[in-house]
Amino acid sequence: MKTASSPVYLHSIKDMNDLTGQSWHMEGLRVLIKKPEQSKPAFAHPFRTDSFWILLVLHDSLTIQLNGEEHVVRENDLMIIPPHVVRQSDGTANNCKAACVAFTSDFLLDTGLSQRHIDLFEYLFNSRSTHLRLAPEDASRFMTMITMLQEKNVPRDQHPFAAEVVRNFFNVFQFELAGLYHKYSNQKKTVHDHKEEILWRFLALLSKHVKTERSLLFYANRLYVTPKYLTQMVKKLTGKTAGKYIDDLVIVEAKNLLRDPSLTIAQIADLLYFSDQFFFSKYFKRYTGITPSDYRKSV
Repeated sequence: MKTASSPVYLHSIKDMNDLTGQSWHMEGLRVLIKKPEQSKPAFAHPFRTDSFWILLVLHDSLTIQLNGEEHVVRENDLMIIPPHVVRQSDGTANNCKAACVAFTSDFLLDTGLSQRHIDLFEYLFNSRSTHLRLAPEDASRFMTMITMLQEKNVPRDQHPFAAEVVRNFFNVFQFELAGLYHKYSNQKKTVHDHKEEILWRFLALLSKHVKTERSLLFYANRLYVTPKYLTQMVKKLTGKTAGKYIDDLVIVEAKNLLRDPSLTIAQIADLLYFSDQFFFSKYFKRYTGITPSDYRKSV
């Protein structure tokens, strides 16, 4: 979609379906593998997206502009591109073999991985892209992981636990990615500015306190900033307000608890510090469109 005031398009992760024509198990995850001479056109105009991109080149090279800065991604190079970075391809990489794993922050939160191991995944929340040069053997192994993730995310049969299989493969993929980042990030040390430091501290606090604290004022006070500054700064760096992060993570926690049949909805409301089951159900429906009971029936 193109706005009247900006030449930069916004492509959602669903727009990536047009490049493959495939359907996928998980709404928030896409795995694209481009082969040499593949005729599908690239996005030739500047655009933003709602997803992280993990880009790996296996053969030849491609040129991509990120926030106006040109990057030549060569054989065995890995790029980690956060959401809302303006990107543009020159569309000339006909001989390039590359893979792209795209996932939304909501999908990442839904796996629970970034909450349980938040220190490992700090690099995902940088406002700038990360460019790593991998050894050929590491690039080859990571490509094997990407291929497996793609295979699991393309529905081929009626596997009763397909969604859980994809989530678990994605978690393994994330640990592999984190391992590569921590192995190779000494090539280019990440320097956080003040705003990025506040963002990271906010996400760490949110991971620790989300079950008991839903007030923006609580987090702003802990970070010694105003609620207005916090929400504007988080919005600028990530495209999503601080309040939206809080609500999204509360819903993730609620969904995880609702998957446990041993817990009643009243107990879940109590675990999430809602005053009672009625207010929890009203909150859950406001952000998901369905009641906790209906969600529990659907999973």
